[in-house]
Amino acid sequence: MSGANHAVTCWDPILGEVQAKPPIETAVKVHRLDGVVRALNGPVILVMLIGFGVGVLSETWRFYGLGAFCLGFVYFFLGDQITGATRNSHARIRNAVAANGHVGGTKIAETKMGAFARRIRSLMVLRFGGSIPLVIDHELWGKTDAGIPFWMGLSLSQSAVYGSGPSANIRTAGSSAHGEFASFLVAYKLDRDTRVRAEIMPEFATAIGPLDRDIKTESTEFNDKYNIRLTMNVGEEVRANDATAELLQVLTPAFQTVMIGLADTYAARVIIDHDTVFFGGYRNLQTTLEDELAALLKQAITDFADAATAFKAYAE
Repeated sequence: MSGANHAVTCWDPILGEVQAKPPIETAVKVHRLDGVVRALNGPVILVMLIGFGVGVLSETWRFYGLGAFCLGFVYFFLGDQITGATRNSHARIRNAVAANGHVGGTKIAETKMGAFARRIRSLMVLRFGGSIPLVIDHELWGKTDAGIPFWMGLSLSQSAVYGSGPSANIRTAGSSAHGEFASFLVAYKLDRDTRVRAEIMPEFATAIGPLDRDIKTESTEFNDKYNIRLTMNVGEEVRANDATAELLQVLTPAFQTVMIGLADTYAARVIIDHDTVFFGGYRNLQTTLEDELAALLKQAITDFADAATAFKAYAE
């Protein structure tokens, strides 16, 4: 989808179709204090938590504790303004989208975010004992190398590693103690209606023995990694038994095999919404190199598409 900077028609999970243009690449200017500010983020958060606790529990030190908590917010605001961290993250997203030949890379409108929050809320909220919430603020559209249309929402935030440096499962090219935490959602349109709406989320840490009550497949490894449950849209007739059988048909062995791998790579989670499937995940990318971010996004889109095509095996 690369080429001249003209609008192209793209599939969208909320609007159906949209017109989007390739992003204009933007130079990223990294401030010389960027590494220092990133390194201090963790300690400042710790001081804020201690200050808040002292402010709430101690009348004698309340002023100092809450003062330290408030100064932490000032630090983050000034640090972002001085280093241009948020501005640079937005530029890196646009440049990565352009490098992959996709379109968009723009901020998501508030009305559209509201629609996503209503439709796939479970992917975007904290689940006690389960997965962390996914945060997105930019969107892009395109096709995979196999020609499958997709929509992607993503967000970047600063990350830092303290002590041991980047872990072994993180990309090593250009790795450092400072990088980007990438959170993303990818949606694909299926060939036909699966007739089910279901959530496949990281299994709860408390899902042991009688507390492990979700739907089960024949794969013990898949069941250990994921919590499977049917959900229904408002106004839908509840067809619990039929829907469960149809869901188990949709969850093909090929799909389960792919998702087992994606659980370790992206902490993957899925919502099947009839003829649309939403995949979510995140990666802690310990580098700010734009080509590494572009490679991560392209790989994630391809990896989740592999799972989406496993649905097609049943649909066809």
